[in-house]
Amino acid sequence: MNRHLGIPVLTVLLSLTAPSPLAQAAPRTAVGEVDAFFEEYRLAALGEIDEFPKEIRAKTLPPPLNAELDRWSATHHGADPVFRAKNIPRTWSTRSLSTDTVAVTETWYEGGTQEVRFTVRPSTLTITAVNDPPPPRS
Repeated sequence: MNRHLGIPVLTVLLSLTAPSPLAQAAPRTAVGEVDAFFEEYRLAALGEIDEFPKEIRAKTLPPPLNAELDRWSATHHGADPVFRAKNIPRTWSTRSLSTDTVAVTETWYEGGTQEVRFTVRPSTLTITAVNDPPPPRS
């Protein structure tokens, strides 16, 4: 058996196992930042990771927003300030509404959906606000 593969064969084999540098350099976007935060926060709320939701908020969101979320929670007895509901959503989707607003559509285990809007500072991709669902259309 020939143990010498040669440079071309070795290059092909390595390229099959190593991720492409271009694949790793995906640009950060407001939608991506909100989606990543929401996913990690939801996992913490479900107890599927070793951090609590408040810890995820503290490491991701600026202190003034955390204080605002605590105030919101205190006046909405039992509701989560990020989900804006007492339940944890089963799934969610994110979409851009503008350069600084991302909509998260939450889908509940019991059925139904709700939209929560996140404001993101475009220059730093920092989440600066979590807003109640818009009122229903008449």
